[in-house]
Amino acid sequence: MHDAIIAEPPGGRAGDYVPRPGTVRVWFADLSGLAAHKAAFRALLSADEVERADRFVMERLTDRFVLRRGLLRLLLGRCTGRDPAGLVFDYGTHGKPALPGGPAFNLSDSEDSLAIAVAAEGRIGVDIERLRPIESADGIADRFFHAAERSALQRLAPDRRDEGFLLAWTRKEAFIKAAGVGLSMPLDEFAVEVTPGAPPALLEIGEGLRGEVGVPGDWSLFDCRVLPDTVAAIAAHGTGWTVETRVMDEGFVG
Repeated sequence: MHDAIIAEPPGGRAGDYVPRPGTVRVWFADLSGLAAHKAAFRALLSADEVERADRFVMERLTDRFVLRRGLLRLLLGRCTGRDPAGLVFDYGTHGKPALPGGPAFNLSDSEDSLAIAVAAEGRIGVDIERLRPIESADGIADRFFHAAERSALQRLAPDRRDEGFLLAWTRKEAFIKAAGVGLSMPLDEFAVEVTPGAPPALLEIGEGLRGEVGVPGDWSLFDCRVLPDTVAAIAAHGTGWTVETRVMDEGFVG
């Protein structure tokens, strides 16, 4: 099976939430369009999640936390056939949540844009960012990125560098999250493709990381542009993956 992205899975959107082996489903949501459901989502949260939500000083941050956690619970409840409010997450050494018995999942948000990746099993990660000017892109790249990535970004036309930077950032974050070794993984110890239009790829992994994460050929990278003005990256351990995308909207919640 070849790596592929399918915008709409076979059989349509409704009904089948159970992930198929070898498939990563990425669910996207615009949280601003689901704000009317925040009370219902809050009712799904555990006591510790409610406490976390209420720690935010700004109401909009509380609302975003409630919406994204509520959507995660609702989605995983449908994937497992279990009560969303009764799901209990485990948190690993690096704080990454997991659901005992599966499925594997990972979540990312950028302001009101949300992406949740789900797979039957395996090491997966997702990251989403809004496409926007990055004033400090050169400084961040010079300080944190791999030399190959810095060189590739410098070769881009000025009007493509923000996009190239965000492609690099989302792919690197997705890989770090899938690897599961913590966000302290040095960003300059591995390299991804940063050129807009080129296929997403993990190009290099330093010798110091290979004992934990393997070599580039052990991983798959994908891009998805589903929500307007965003780019998302998905990383998955192994090859032969198919990525499907869906949208969580009013119809999903209802």
